[in-house]
Amino acid sequence: MRKSMFLEAVEVTRNVLHDFIFMCESRSKETYFTREGRNKFTFVSTILFMLNFVKKSFQIELDDYFKLIGKETESVSKQAFCEARKKIKPEAFIKLFDTIVDWYYKENPWKTFMGFRLFAVDASILEINNSIRLRDAFDVSKGSSLELARAMASCIYDIENNLIVKALITKCTEGERSVASKLINSFKAQLSSNDLFLFDRGYPSLNFFSFLIESKVKFIIRTQVSYYKSSIKASVPDQMIELKKSGKLMRLRAIRFILPSGEEELLITNIEDEKFGIQDFKILYFKRWGIETKYDELKNKLQLQKFTGDTPLSVEQDFYATMFLANMASFVKREADEMIAIEQEGKDLTYEYKTNTNVLIGKLKTNLIRLILEKSPRRRKRIYKQILDEITRSRTPIRPGRSFIRNKRLRANRNGLVQKSAI
Repeated sequence: MRKSMFLEAVEVTRNVLHDFIFMCESRSKETYFTREGRNKFTFVSTILFMLNFVKKSFQIELDDYFKLIGKETESVSKQAFCEARKKIKPEAFIKLFDTIVDWYYKENPWKTFMGFRLFAVDASILEINNSIRLRDAFDVSKGSSLELARAMASCIYDIENNLIVKALITKCTEGERSVASKLINSFKAQLSSNDLFLFDRGYPSLNFFSFLIESKVKFIIRTQVSYYKSSIKASVPDQMIELKKSGKLMRLRAIRFILPSGEEELLITNIEDEKFGIQDFKILYFKRWGIETKYDELKNKLQLQKFTGDTPLSVEQDFYATMFLANMASFVKREADEMIAIEQEGKDLTYEYKTNTNVLIGKLKTNLIRLILEKSPRRRKRIYKQILDEITRSRTPIRPGRSFIRNKRLRANRNGLVQKSAI
């Protein structure tokens, strides 16, 4: 088995978890986790439990976890875990998430498209338990007859490398542009001149255009065709325009084209290079759909909305733990897809095949923790090869051209705290 990106990420994770400074920065009080003694939950074991895709009945998860770490004879209660998790700040999971992203870009060759490292930025509303304290912390979303606690997830997603590079969970009422600005500011140290950011229709505004230009960020933003009519000629499909903000002129480019549905699309960009024509911008913008499928994976496969607690702390811990897990699953998927592609090479198949993400996530449950706990690199490699072989046997066909209508109506929670699976 050749060098594995996933196993390297596991080693990076191990190093962070066992770093004394990481523990000191991550605990909510400096006296916590100073003596392990007979405590059933240490700093590392508490974090690892939360990284074990906890979605079933709590007691079943706890019993299975302590069996996994070789302490099956010990009786552990939900209350003991809840007390232990209070001692760890959400920043612990942010640190793990950020460290893996930083390591990936520094140590690995990353993919580009048309010469760009492509990032999509979008937000999505999350179901959370409809309790008073979560309503106070994350606000409510109002429908015609419902008013429910909701949070908002916002991400920068590297489309070609299938990596979430920055993420925030905020009040559901916070403005998408405001959160996007925070995300980009937090990612400035990693930005390069060949980065291109893609935004949907919720983002265009003079203030946001100005922010992106001042941040030296290349962008393509889908815009309502009714916007900026005084500056954009309706009959010209590709034109340079000038928009004024606080007395300053912004030189931008407007691209218009007709979709197969007959609907007109308008894109605003600051890419002036004439080698990129209308068709190029169509292809680049449609790449943005990758973040929609990533949110589908987060919500429906990683079950992000099945939060394990009813406090803002637990919601934030679970959210950032899931961002970390999504990226770890992405590394496995890349390696499994490569194995499947090699196997398919030269074969006359009706469909090409890819990794079944549901099976992959199912195999990572407990096995990720096994790999992190395993001290021997040789044994880790052997365990991972077995997991990878099992994953590649369960594959799914790639059916191009499928599309689905999204239902955005406010609905009662499908992911309540009492709806955990027992299997």
